[in-house]
Amino acid sequence: EAVTFSMNGHRFSTAICYEVVYPSLARSAVSAGSELLTTITNDAWFGRTSAPHQHFSQAAMRAIEQGRYLVRAANTGISGVVDPYGRVLARTELFENARVVADVRWINARTVYGWTGDLFVYLCLMLVISVLAFGVRGNR
Repeated sequence: EAVTFSMNGHRFSTAICYEVVYPSLARSAVSAGSELLTTITNDAWFGRTSAPHQHFSQAAMRAIEQGRYLVRAANTGISGVVDPYGRVLARTELFENARVVADVRWINARTVYGWTGDLFVYLCLMLVISVLAFGVRGNR
């Protein structure tokens, strides 16, 4: 069950560390009323590799999928704010002592993905299986 928090009459949710890589968790949070996505993480163990950048990009995908602003706080970077269209409004670099300031909005509208989840993927899978099954049958 998704947990949301209340602030000034609005709801937000927080993903901890790698939870943000799972679309279903963000979708559950939005279904539970989250109007803003937030995430906190400790990416220190990644060091100066590409992993913190990938982790940030995965978080940005949740903003796009759910049509929500996403605020990310990482103790060693990359912290930032992503809008519902995936645009990075503000961000820090790795191992930079900084703060991020950006305007965010509370959003109630749902995206198509927010409503349907992976339904499209399952329908495509069923179509491929059907085509393969009938194709094999037709060749006999």
